[in-house]
Order: sequence, then structure tokens, then C-alpha cells
Amino acid sequence: MAVEIIAYDWLALWIIVLAVALNAFFAVMWYDETSKIRVQKQDLVTVISHEFPMVSFVVPAHNQEQQISSCVKSLFNCASNYRGPSEIIIIDDGSTDATYESAWSAIDMLQKELPQIHVRILKHMTHLGREEAAKTGANKAMGEYIALLDATTPCDCISLNQLIDTMSTTQKTVVSHEVRLPSYKDEPAVTRSLLLYPADVLRRMLHEEQTVKSTKETKF
Repeated sequence: MAVEIIAYDWLALWIIVLAVALNAFFAVMWYDETSKIRVQKQDLVTVISHEFPMVSFVVPAHNQEQQISSCVKSLFNCASNYRGPSEIIIIDDGSTDATYESAWSAIDMLQKELPQIHVRILKHMTHLGREEAAKTGANKAMGEYIALLDATTPCDCISLNQLIDTMSTTQKTVVSHEVRLPSYKDEPAVTRSLLLYPADVLRRMLHEEQTVKSTKETKF
């Protein structure tokens, strides 16, 4: 009887040891798989953030009540066709008409269809000029790149994907895309440009321009 009890105890002990060993084996296997999945996800995030950088549209506007709605619409179309994240920043540079209200009205309507596109409107209480408006927008921009354009520049036909690819492959500090507006009555056709900069490059340029301007103004 004693021998049988001892035999049962040894059998139970071996079963416990085997169970512990199997649990440890499967735990190691699960950890390895989890680590691989985590690394793959991190690699995927790295690739996405590298190939699809965030772009901020910066649009100075002054007394553009009639044009701002079509501008906002073209910005939404351009942003929605971009393969990465984007934002739209409109700077009302001290307009004396209803530019600000017209812009918000267009944004409210379009964001019902495209709620993923983030939009902000900044307002100068006085007219400071395009350079200062661009500086205000650039300082608030969250994107790695900044697309700078006027409120009269339609960007429906602009492929932001191609501009980003061009800048990435050529390592240029600025890439431009010209849009030729149709002539109206007897007026000649007008060309407008969208300029794409790395955000830090544009901020540095605007700061240097302001420094040079301030230096000239202080000379006697």
C-alpha cells in the first residue's frame, strides 16, 4: 500500500513538472510572437510616417469674401486626395469684408462630408500683409511640410502626392506647382503658384526676412 502511494506521488510530481514545463514553453512562444507583432506594427508606423508626412495648407486671405468659399472647397478636395494626414489653416489678415464668416460657412458644410480633415481659421485684427499672415500660419502648423498658397489659387488639379514625392527624391527646399487661371473677358490669364516647403525651412526663411526688414527700418 505504501509503495502504491509513493508511486502515485511520483506520478503526480512528474505530471506537475511536465505541466510547468509546457506552460513555460508556450509562454516563451507567445512572448516571441507578441514581440514580432509589436515590431512589425512599429515598422509599419515608421514606414507610414516616413512616406506619408503630414502637410499643412497655409492660406493667407485678405478681403476674399467672394473667392474664399471656392478656395476652401478646392483645399478640401486636394486634402482628401492626399495619401497622408493634412490640415488646412486659413489666416484672415485683417479683412474688412465677410471673409472670415464666408470661410467658416464653407468649412461647416464641407466637414459634414469630410470630417477627418482638420481646419483652423486664424484672424489678424489689422492688415499686416501676406508675409506676416504666412508667418502666423507657419508658426501654428503641425505638419512636417507646409503648402503655401493664396486664397485665389485653386488646388483641385494639384497632386500633393506627386509634390511630396518630388521633394523627397530631389531633397529640394521648395517645390512649386503653377496653376494658370483662365482669362476673364479682356483680362490676360493669370498664373498662381502653390509652394511646398519643409516646415522648418519656411519658418527660418520667414524669420530671416523679418530680421532683414526690421534692420532696414531701424537704420537712420
